[in-house]
Amino acid sequence: MKYLIEKKISTGSFGTIYEVLGEDDNKIYALKELKNMDTVFKQRFEREIKVLSQLDHQNIVKIIQWNIEGDPPNFNPYYVMEYLSGGSLRQHMDEKFRGDDSYYFDTKWTINRIILPVCNALAQVHSSNIYHRDLKPSNIMFTDATKSTIKITDWGLVKVETSPKTNGDNVDSSSSSTIDIDRRSLELTAVVGEGNIGGTPDYCSPEQWFASVHRNEGFIDGRTDIFSLGIIFYEMLTRQRPPPYDPNNSNLIRAPVVAPSKRNPLVSHPLGECILKMIDLEPENRQHSIWDLISEIEILPDNSL
Repeated sequence: MKYLIEKKISTGSFGTIYEVLGEDDNKIYALKELKNMDTVFKQRFEREIKVLSQLDHQNIVKIIQWNIEGDPPNFNPYYVMEYLSGGSLRQHMDEKFRGDDSYYFDTKWTINRIILPVCNALAQVHSSNIYHRDLKPSNIMFTDATKSTIKITDWGLVKVETSPKTNGDNVDSSSSSTIDIDRRSLELTAVVGEGNIGGTPDYCSPEQWFASVHRNEGFIDGRTDIFSLGIIFYEMLTRQRPPPYDPNNSNLIRAPVVAPSKRNPLVSHPLGECILKMIDLEPENRQHSIWDLISEIEILPDNSL
């Protein structure tokens, strides 16, 4: 199917997203075109296309059509995906927090509309040894203005584990060059600026950020996504992120994290403990899997939500 460009939605150092109209069905779609042909960005883009073309979940953005080699006249790689008109969770959070200094997201709404849908999507991909590794509010999109359904986008940093870990050493087939590329990807996409934690990897787990230091790419698993989701959870319920770890010190230095219940009296102690467990700097101290996290949330008593 051919598409007519209606308007530009966003642009950045990575590429440009357009709103496009399908000529055959007269439906609106989004087209993501790679503009930066840097090797790192090209590899991320190709990886994202390959993974999205295999995923099928109600809370994961659907890819419709793609061309890794690109079409004339620009020959830039692109893919077409479903159009999500509701904006990002980042935009929604900023709008709510800036509009009311005392606003906190309702715990039940946060869990049922954001956290559990993300968990359910991750449960499917984690079962196939696929890990997103770039969860943040800007990569969680609402399907429409009702803000009732979300979809996870931007799978450019996804890790697909193709060989089993052996001998209990947490080592897979990832090469050292892959580790270096992923670290550079993180450095290029870390958010720095007003309203963000400048100079830090934001929602990125420490084991992922320091993978190239410890040569431990194989150690990255579902707990990396749990960490990122925990930072989002903490931020939605407290209006701020927990203090960051030092991105220049692999010994994992971080100021004490204030319990969510102390920042927001509407957050119960059990729920706060669950969130603190998610964002522990040591992976072994977090929930062991996304299924464990789902169970932990679902068994919280109603008066804890």
